[in-house]
Amino acid sequence: MKRYGLLVLAFLALPALAQEWKVDYGKSQIAFVIKQMNVPVEGGFGRYNVKAVFDPAKPELGFFRVELDIASINTGSEEGDGEAKRPAWFDTARFPKATFVSKAIKKDAAGRFTVTGDFTLKGRTRPLLAPVILTPQRGGGWLVSGRTALKRSQFDIGGGEWADPSVVADDLEARFKILLTP
Repeated sequence: MKRYGLLVLAFLALPALAQEWKVDYGKSQIAFVIKQMNVPVEGGFGRYNVKAVFDPAKPELGFFRVELDIASINTGSEEGDGEAKRPAWFDTARFPKATFVSKAIKKDAAGRFTVTGDFTLKGRTRPLLAPVILTPQRGGGWLVSGRTALKRSQFDIGGGEWADPSVVADDLEARFKILLTP
């Protein structure tokens, strides 16, 4: 019985070790860069939800969960946004969300971490590794920023006539800046 009591106390103490943060969505962004005919094209997502539980002193106790509303894609043109939602690309009617769920957070150096987890897009889940820079903010909180590489072909993005990587590159860079507040 004593062990059970200690286990319950230990479980209740876990949230105190890693704080859940609020997100200032007005000062945060999730974006991407991909090359079309070798010209960089930038875009992003207007709606997403982030759950962040993190303590820089004990990163192994934290986690991140990001859910993207794929229909909120902004490619810089209405035509591009419409095309991106079609079945050959994101197929937002069948796959409206993409998610990243962290599995581990490792401290690399002061203010630098590696977050590993699973990224699911268009019904396909692949491992993802994201180097992260954590910058303290005046008044408390953190700016979590980073970049990571993805291959669109791993998620069946841009099939058919768009499959040729000389037209739209297979490699793309995801970029993020998430402002966490207490």
